[in-house]
Amino acid sequence: MTAEASIELAAEAGFDGVDLLVRDVVDSGVDPRMLRRRMEDLGLRGGGWTLPMNWKNEPEAFEADLARLPHYAEAAAVLGLLRTGTWVRFESDPCDPESLADTAARERLVRESTAWQMDRLDRIARILEEHGSRIGLEIIGSASERTGRGVPLISSYVALLRAFEGLARAHANVGVLADAYHLSASGEEVGASLGWGVSAVTWVHLADPANPERTSMRDHERLLPGEGSAGLCGTLLRALAEGGYDGPVTAEPLTQSRSFATDDPRDRASATRGSLRRVWPDRCLAD
Repeated sequence: MTAEASIELAAEAGFDGVDLLVRDVVDSGVDPRMLRRRMEDLGLRGGGWTLPMNWKNEPEAFEADLARLPHYAEAAAVLGLLRTGTWVRFESDPCDPESLADTAARERLVRESTAWQMDRLDRIARILEEHGSRIGLEIIGSASERTGRGVPLISSYVALLRAFEGLARAHANVGVLADAYHLSASGEEVGASLGWGVSAVTWVHLADPANPERTSMRDHERLLPGEGSAGLCGTLLRALAEGGYDGPVTAEPLTQSRSFATDDPRDRASATRGSLRRVWPDRCLAD
């Protein structure tokens, strides 16, 4: 779907804002100023934008993506999209069995991986900071995503906040992407993602797990907010509302939602909007 179509659909479904794939906007040649005017005409605010790079790539590919990032970040600013996010690594590169079994070797690999991520995220944060964008870090909490061929790294929000505290101190635009699904997958309460304070939350993703069994939850098996039994979506929103959160909230059900009976974008948008209203804190709902 084009950015123009996404904007029209978001307004038609009654959303207050819209997330956009900024890389697609730029690469298509569409003038972001024109899109911004249309958003304003429809009363839509800018939501979040997907970080347009795989920063975990090989050095040459990373440098090429990093060189293009200022162009994308500038377009995002024009569109009023000032929040992005990325997940940190939950496992190191595959290593030999001896390293996995040796405590000292495992600790060294954890330190090296953390330093490597810090360096790359530091460079990304600097560019985003120059264009007014904030970046939130999130975890992959699903245990079933781990291969076991590498050393375990970050799979909980508690560990994330501890490991990347220095990065957040160095860059005011580095915060947390609070994801209700991954909180469920990691077995944490919502407060685990709020350890740096609600003001540090840059973006919120909401989905219920389709599978309530944590040991076998798969990242792609998600329902709309409120469809499952986890209940963390509403709890997270209430905690954020009480702390004065003012950023974007995005439903991220992927393909498993029971409400997505058809592929019609209007039906899906309507179902998503309805799911958000069901879990939204009562005192924050508009008439």
